[in-house]
Amino acid sequence: MKQMIKEYEHSCLLVKQRIVQLTKQRNELRKEGNNGRIDELDLDRRIRLLYTEHSELREIVQHLMNYVRRVEQRAEA
Repeated sequence: MKQMIKEYEHSCLLVKQRIVQLTKQRNELRKEGNNGRIDELDLDRRIRLLYTEHSELREIVQHLMNYVRRVEQRAEA
């Protein structure tokens, strides 16, 4: 279970890195006045979806950590 939590946390990190990359790309294109390219790449939607995915991954990690904590507490009792 703890390995699964680590893997989900790693996925969170990868998603966050991708958000940073796409946000940087969108900001650079915006500076260049290339809004058409932003629309073509659908960057705003992709970034929003990644934020949603990141939030869902964090919820899963929190749920798994709570489960592990409860199991450990039962084992101590």
